[in-house]
Amino acid sequence: MRRFVGLVVLGILAAGCDSGPSGPGDLMGSIQSPDPSVGGVVLEVVGTGIEGFSGAGGTKTFWARQENPVVYRVIVVGESGGELKFSVSVRDRADRTPRASVVSLVDLDNRPLPVTEEYRVKFTH
Repeated sequence: MRRFVGLVVLGILAAGCDSGPSGPGDLMGSIQSPDPSVGGVVLEVVGTGIEGFSGAGGTKTFWARQENPVVYRVIVVGESGGELKFSVSVRDRADRTPRASVVSLVDLDNRPLPVTEEYRVKFTH
């Protein structure tokens, strides 16, 4: 009998666990950079359920869906040095988080920067 009660309690606890936000909403993207003078970045973002992109924290964002309907080209431009942020509108925040890779970078004077593995994109809910 104790085993049965224990299993029932575990089942109730498991059912009550929250797996995180779900439904439509926004994810926040930020460019992780070793160089504070990044002025703009071109990204390739891959994900299902993406509905659009917008600037955040003083950035401007331009985007276009590519031939493959889950691939987007995104340009994020900042007016001053610091972290570049953008927002991704998705149909369901519980879906898999998009993946992004840096295609190219420029500094605040619009000069090209070398793309290295140190430049990454981080998404948060």
